[in-house]
Amino acid sequence: MADKLAYDLLAGVRVIEVAAWLFAPSCGAILADWGADVVKVEPTTNGGDPYRGFFHTGPVNPTIELANRGKRSVAVDLSTPAGREVLMRLVAEADVFVTSLLPGSRGRLGIDVADIRAANPSIIYVRASGYGPRGPEAETPGFDAAVAWARVGIAQFLTEPDAYQPTHPPGGIGDCVGGLSGAGAIAAALYKRARTGVASEVDISLLAGGMWMNATVLMTEANAGPEGSLMRRVDRGLVRNPLSNSYRTKDGRWLSMVVIQPDPHWRGFCQHIGRPELADDPRFADFHARMTHNSELIGLLDEVFASRTLDEWRAALGTFDGVWDVLQTPAEAVCDPQALANNYLLPGEEPGPPLSAVASPAQFDGQPLAAARRAPEHGQHTEEVLLAYGYSWDDLAALKEQGAII
Repeated sequence: MADKLAYDLLAGVRVIEVAAWLFAPSCGAILADWGADVVKVEPTTNGGDPYRGFFHTGPVNPTIELANRGKRSVAVDLSTPAGREVLMRLVAEADVFVTSLLPGSRGRLGIDVADIRAANPSIIYVRASGYGPRGPEAETPGFDAAVAWARVGIAQFLTEPDAYQPTHPPGGIGDCVGGLSGAGAIAAALYKRARTGVASEVDISLLAGGMWMNATVLMTEANAGPEGSLMRRVDRGLVRNPLSNSYRTKDGRWLSMVVIQPDPHWRGFCQHIGRPELADDPRFADFHARMTHNSELIGLLDEVFASRTLDEWRAALGTFDGVWDVLQTPAEAVCDPQALANNYLLPGEEPGPPLSAVASPAQFDGQPLAAARRAPEHGQHTEEVLLAYGYSWDDLAALKEQGAII
């Protein structure tokens, strides 16, 4: 029975985050799901994290909830001496410091690794960047769609040669993959520090995450033989293995057949599609025969799949033991019974307006989380956090008068 709002794997771990948008904050959100106390340090002006102003069309901001759930927010002006001193007091008792600021900004604010380590020599220092810490573009800002989609070749690979426009990316996939990799790297760094006493510097980037997402294509390209790259767009009518292809149904939906080793499944497949005679057809009798007559078989299967609706195919293929699935819409995916059965989509913590949140992709000890904790409002926990770190009410009043906090 799910009753937890966070796991306890990182209970007692303190994380200070000076980051905005989705990439680095999604890393912090996963750490919060795993039990860390994550304090998000936001600017005092312009509403804090600029991501708060994006995609906010209803009572909740889904992207802020995705990137910042379970955290506490303090609003601090790091450009003031008093504000920087507040940050240094926070990091002095922290285990991890995460920032997405570029080197120039970190230097101007005095929060680069040497500055933070002066306050806490044992802190794990995490830099999230667009293009990585070295090279001519180390100072270049980056966003998911530019770096993890366009730069690494995914968009070009998925775009038809004669397309009117490039294939547009889904929102934030490079950010979320990069944030997950960052959370895993931090967990590894915490383990190393516990084992050796040595605190690591960790670098994650959208370029590295994007290349990892596209690693199969890129490694095939980088290791191409004399015949050239094998990773190219192929017309579905020319796919060598017709049982690893997509087929359109009578009502215009698509099924994705992914029977990578088709011979053990061929006879059963023919039975399930209502064409048992094909199992013994010499043109299609085994894998090599089907490869030789691939276009002929694909044309035949196009006719077969076009004869029934999606629901009819769901019923017909329900007991087929080869791998296949439906190209679902996002609206269908968020209502998927299998996803709901596994708590992969969580309700928002009460109280609060209705919220459905995608769970971070790991469960521990057979215990799914019951709900997603809410993301904080801008500066919601400033007083709470600073009082816990030894500031008095008089101190807070003085900081507010100096413009260091709000």
